[in-house]
Amino acid sequence: MMKRLRLLLTAGILSALLAPAALAGGPPFEFSTGGGDTTLKLGFLLQPQYEALENGTDTKHNVFFRRLRLMAGGKLAPKLSYFIESDSPNLGKEDAAGDREADIYLQDAYLSYAFRPEFQLDGGMIIVPVSHNTTQSAASLMTIDFGPYAFSSSAPTRSKVGRDYGMQARGYIRNRLEYRVGVFRGNRNHDGDFPYRFTARVVYYPLEADTGYFYTGTSLGAKKVVAIGGGIDRQGSYSANSVDFYLDHPLPSGDAVTAQANFIRYDGGGEYPFQSIARQNTWLVEGAYYLHRARFGPYIQFASRDLTAPGARDDGKVQGGVSWWIQKHRVNLKAGYGKLFSDEGADRSQVLVQAQFFYF
Repeated sequence: MMKRLRLLLTAGILSALLAPAALAGGPPFEFSTGGGDTTLKLGFLLQPQYEALENGTDTKHNVFFRRLRLMAGGKLAPKLSYFIESDSPNLGKEDAAGDREADIYLQDAYLSYAFRPEFQLDGGMIIVPVSHNTTQSAASLMTIDFGPYAFSSSAPTRSKVGRDYGMQARGYIRNRLEYRVGVFRGNRNHDGDFPYRFTARVVYYPLEADTGYFYTGTSLGAKKVVAIGGGIDRQGSYSANSVDFYLDHPLPSGDAVTAQANFIRYDGGGEYPFQSIARQNTWLVEGAYYLHRARFGPYIQFASRDLTAPGARDDGKVQGGVSWWIQKHRVNLKAGYGKLFSDEGADRSQVLVQAQFFYF
């Protein structure tokens, strides 16, 4: 297993040498019509990862692809864009039964029509905007991964890593106020009378707005964003309420800081088909510092889940690590050490090393 870890580290170091040559030629996977009104861009996201996780009296080692995604996107008309993405998460990871993960599925597939900045429509299999962390792009995360409780409602709502079939309206008013309002399929409960899923989110930006379909995890000093947001997610007896804060800002020295805090209260209401979602309060706090000359920086992430039922087990996770931003989000290498703690059972240690190759 140490040999596999050395191979992963070697791949990250080699990427530092090969990435500048790849960048010099520019994107080779982009095509457009003569007028440029119709475009097609192809890309991928690869995240090979090594994990060592304490499992009782021994330590379980895994080398796998945390994410392997193929992407296609572009424009069909000047105001009509599209995006399609597949994913094969945890490809090659050994599960508790000793089998290797090998799933592949369609994760994102949507059309977006921008009438104007204040009003845009998205439709298809789209990300449900519950909070800042749940709406981020996996390719721009400041840490190794999302918060461990970011997608706690995905299975009961029949979502795919926070994605659901539906439509949403979103817009940016004077580049300061963002809204997202959507109707989604959710868990239909095999009953035509079952209510649809409804979401709403509002964000205030005192400086500049983060106007992408996916939120940014960190811009590494390229943006000046302060975001104060909140959202609701409803279907039948299920509800989720969130408030969050996000800071992404350069410093006079050229370095940058990024931080965010997310709170989500999930409640399945104790009724079918959402009874598996216990009433719980989840927290995520994380921050990172970017040293622009060294293309390097530390990060820390803390997450906790408080189940409100008497005697219920609470748990959480804390992780600290470093990131080497070889070519920023296109090529980077991250390493972290964490503790998984619970009211029941001993704490467990976790070591993660992840490389990223993002081309889109």
